[in-house]
Amino acid sequence: MHPRLALLAALGLGSSTVFAQQRVRRSASSFSLPSHPPIQGRAGSDDVSSTSPSSTSSASSAASSGVTGGSICPTGVLGNSGLMCISGVINGTTTRYTLQSQSESFGWMAIGFGKTMANSPMVMMWTNSDGSITVSQRQASGEVPPSPVSNPPRVATVDQANSNLAGSQPSLSFTIEVRERALTTVDIIWAFSDTNPGSSDNTTRLSTGDIHVDSGPAQLDLSQPVSSNGTVASSGSGTVDVPLVPFQKMIVAHAVLATIGFLILLPAGAILARYARTFTGVWFVGHWLFQLVFAGPVIIAGVALGFAATDAGSGETLLPKNHKATGVSLIGLYVFQCALGIVIHYWKPASFTVSKKRPIQNYAHAVLGLTIIGLAFWQVHTGYALAWPATSGRPALSSSVNTAWLAWVVIIPVLYFAGLAFLPKQFRQERPAQKQEVYADEPRYTDS
Repeated sequence: MHPRLALLAALGLGSSTVFAQQRVRRSASSFSLPSHPPIQGRAGSDDVSSTSPSSTSSASSAASSGVTGGSICPTGVLGNSGLMCISGVINGTTTRYTLQSQSESFGWMAIGFGKTMANSPMVMMWTNSDGSITVSQRQASGEVPPSPVSNPPRVATVDQANSNLAGSQPSLSFTIEVRERALTTVDIIWAFSDTNPGSSDNTTRLSTGDIHVDSGPAQLDLSQPVSSNGTVASSGSGTVDVPLVPFQKMIVAHAVLATIGFLILLPAGAILARYARTFTGVWFVGHWLFQLVFAGPVIIAGVALGFAATDAGSGETLLPKNHKATGVSLIGLYVFQCALGIVIHYWKPASFTVSKKRPIQNYAHAVLGLTIIGLAFWQVHTGYALAWPATSGRPALSSSVNTAWLAWVVIIPVLYFAGLAFLPKQFRQERPAQKQEVYADEPRYTDS
C-alpha cells in the first residue's frame, strides 16, 4: 500500500481512480489566506451553516493578537499532488479552515479530523449552480461511504467572507470550534473529487461517479504565526505514516495465510508427489500431509479472516466482485479435490490394480490440482493489486510485490513440469507385473 493510508473510498463510494486531468501545482512555501467579499450562501440545517458571514478578524489584526495557523498542500496516497491545499487559522476559540482547489476540475473537497477514516468527523464542501456553498458533516465506521451527521459534536459553519468562488479553482472556508487550544498539530484526512454531487442538499448520497480522485492522511501544524499580509507557513507535503487499523490488519493476515496455503503448501504437496512417487511407496503420506493437514487449517483461517475483514471494514461495497467469487470457488474446488484424492487412493478399480490402465479420475485429480494452483495465482494477484487498495483505503503495494509474484509464477510451474521427466519411470512401475510387487503389502489391491 505504500502501506498505507487511511481512506479509500474516503467519502466516496468506490475504489480510487487515477487523476489524469491537467493540474496547477502550488510550490510556494507559504499559503495566502483568502480575503474576499462575501458570497451569497445557502440556508442549511443544524450541521450546515451558509448564511451569515464569519466574524473572524482580518489577517493584519490577527497578527497582532497572537493568531496562529498553518497550511499544507498534501500528496495523496495514489501519488497525486497539486489537487488541493488546506490552511487553518486559530483565533480565540475558533479555527477557520480553508480548502483551496488547485485543480481545474473541481467537484468537492473534504477534510476529516483523525488519522484514519474510521470514526473521524468529516467536513465535506462543494459549490452549487446558484453560487451557494454546501457544507456536509459526515462520519463512517470504516472504509465505507460516510453518512451525514445531523448533530455533530462540533458544528462547521460556512465562512462566506473568506471563500472565493471565482474561476475554476475555488477556495471554500468554514469555521469550527477549537477542540483543544494547546493542540497545535492536527491529524487530518482529506479527499478531493472532480465530480460535483449535483445537489445543494447536505445529506445527498454520493453515487459511484462521485469517487474521489485521491485522498490521504496528513498533519497540519497550526502553531505558525500569521503574518501581516495574511500568510502562514506551509507544513510541507503532508504525507505521514499511519498505522494499520484492526480491519486492515485482518486483511493483511488474510492475504498472508491464503498465500501460504494456496501458493506454498499446495504447490509443495503437488511437487512432492510428482517427484517422490517414483522413488518410494510412501510418497502419499507426505502428499496428504501438505495438502490437507498443513494447508487445510491455514487456508480455512485465511478465508475466515477475509470475511471478517470485509464485515469489519468496507463491507462488500468496495470489494471487487470477482475477488470474492473466485475465493469462494477456490474453497469449493479445494474441498472437492481433497475428497477426490481420498477416493482415488482408497478405492482403486480393478483396471488399474490388475492389468489395464490408469482410471480417468487420476488424470482429473492432477488437472484439477493444477487448475486450483493456477487460479490461486490469479486470486493473489487481484488481491494485492485491486482488492487491497479498494477495501483498505491505502495505496497499492510496491512493485517489488508484483516482481515476487511474477518470479513465483515462473518457479512453481518449472519445478512441477520438470518432474514430468519421471513419467516414463512412473508408467513402467505401474505396469501389471510391477503392481503385484509394489503393492504386495496392501491387501486392498487384489486380482479379484
